[in-house]
Formats: sequence, structure tokens, C-alpha cells
Amino acid sequence: MSTDAPVPERRLEEDRRASEAFHLTPREVEVLAFVLRGLENKEIGAQLGLAEQSVKEHVSALLQKFAVHNRAALAEAGGRLALTGGIALDRHWIPQLFREAEPQICVTRGPDMRYEAVNEAFARAVGHRPLLGRTMREAFPELEGQGVFEMVERVYATAEPVILHEQSSSWDRGLGVEARLVDLVVQPLRDEGGSVNGIISFAVDVTDVVRQRRRAELISEELGAVLDLVPSGVIVVDDRGRIISVNAAARRIAGIPLDMDRPLDVQATEVFEGRDSGGGRLSLEAMPIGRALRGETTLEQEFGFTTTNGPVRVRTSVRPLRGVDGDIRGAIAVFTKID
Repeated sequence: MSTDAPVPERRLEEDRRASEAFHLTPREVEVLAFVLRGLENKEIGAQLGLAEQSVKEHVSALLQKFAVHNRAALAEAGGRLALTGGIALDRHWIPQLFREAEPQICVTRGPDMRYEAVNEAFARAVGHRPLLGRTMREAFPELEGQGVFEMVERVYATAEPVILHEQSSSWDRGLGVEARLVDLVVQPLRDEGGSVNGIISFAVDVTDVVRQRRRAELISEELGAVLDLVPSGVIVVDDRGRIISVNAAARRIAGIPLDMDRPLDVQATEVFEGRDSGGGRLSLEAMPIGRALRGETTLEQEFGFTTTNGPVRVRTSVRPLRGVDGDIRGAIAVFTKID
């Protein structure tokens, strides 16, 4: 009686579909699996009990069936097919599912994290350095000491995925080592028996987005500091009339607290009454901020309101704030008190 462990049905089905899709023999399927792991012909022969020349002939047949010209291209093509979960998947779908995907995707196998497949986005992000068949430590010596290797090894050992947001790492993208920020998902891959045998990672470089956000935050902080030095009152609202910025002079002139969490027009109704130059009460729609949110610019108009501290008159200029697409994103009002 044979002591060999039975081949799981799932593996048998994948091998069957591989044979049908690319007309691979059972031996070629076995050889391809070892090529994906980065083994040379001599090593594959030792694993399968074949002469090195026989393995070479099988590899040549695989090159022809996959329509590729070298071993690296064969590993890449086989790796992309394996990544989809079925080697028999129609090859016309591969560019959409893997090669042209925006996230940087890579697959490593074994505890030494040897690269089995990468997509174009990943290859481009690392300067198109040689990867397939190499370990992560061999391919990325500049990552030593950054905790990246240890993190991936931990995922392999514990089978627990890791999700990182704006993770900082430094690597060579082709023009020297530079610091980048990525959103990263690292997940274990399992064999037919459920044991972890590899890692797949999805990364999105968010460096430029984060820098723009931080620049905007810095500009906002600087703007707030500058506005507090301006003697005129300044109020900025979003497209719903909700206050997003108000300087110290505006608070002083208004003589009332201005709530950053509530729309200005609601506060106007509850706290003070708007008046035109003749003393008549203004509707909310007629107030300068309301008109600006409809696209109107008002320059040097007298405006009055009443607070618990008594009547206040101001000379105000209000204009809409537009985005790059031309849509109104808010309004800004600048006003000075008329004594």
C-alpha cells in the first residue's frame, strides 16, 4: 500500500484546469510550481527525481506554451495566474485583475519570503529591480532595521493579517533611497491543508496625498494666526453656511459667541437680527452671507444687527469661495465696525 498522502481534491481540480487551459502535462504542472518558487533545474530535478536535462526540456515546453522567452517571464506569467486563484483563468483577464491594478501587489512564498509574483505597479514603485526568485531581504537590503521584515515574518508565523495606515518606510524607487508613506494590507496565503505557505501584500503610496493634506492643515493654521492679527472681522463658512473659521476681531465686533458647530444663519435667527442701512429687518436669504452662497459678491455694504449688548453697525464685503471646478464651496465675509 502506498504511504503517499492523498492529493486534496482542490489541488487535483486546479491541476486539471491547468492542463485543459494550457495543455500542460501533470509533470509540467509540477515543474512550473517549482519554477515559481525560484528553484533552478538541478534543484527541481532533485525534488522530482528527474535528470537535469529532463527538467530543462519541461521548462522549454512551458516557455512555448506560455508564449514567453525566458525563465523570469515564465515565473511572472505563472505567478499572475496562480494569484487569481485558478491557473486556468482566461489570460485576457489577467491585465485587469493583476498587472494593471493600481495597488502595488506582491506574493512571496515560504518563511524566507521569496518573491513569486509582482504586478506592474509594484515593479514600478521599486525601480524595476530584479525580484522573482529572490528573498525579500535579498531584494531590499535598504529595509533592514525598519521593522518591515519582522512585520511580514510575524504575519507568516501567526497567520494574522496586518493593516497599516500611512506607514512610513524608506526604499529605493530607482533614484536613491527616499521616505514614503503607504497604506498597507499584508495577508497570509494558505496551502490546500490550511497551513500558511506565503504572503500577499497590497500597498497604496499615499505620500503625495498626505503631504497635500498636511500642507493644507499648516496653511489653515497659518491663516488662522494671520487672521487674528487683522483688525477687521473675518468669518468663513462652508457651502451650508456652517462656520469653519472666525477670527478674534469678528468675535469682538459681534459681541456674542459664535458656535463653530452650527450654521451662521441659525445663529443669526436665535441671537441677533440683521438690519439693512435703513433699519429694516433682513430675511436670511437677503443677508450678505446668504447671497454670497448663491454666487453674489457684495462690496462695502452697510449692515446692522442687534445683540444683547445693543445695536451694532458694520461695513461688510462678502464674496463666494469657489473650488477649481467652479462650484461654490463657501463664502468669506470681511467687516469693520462703524462707530
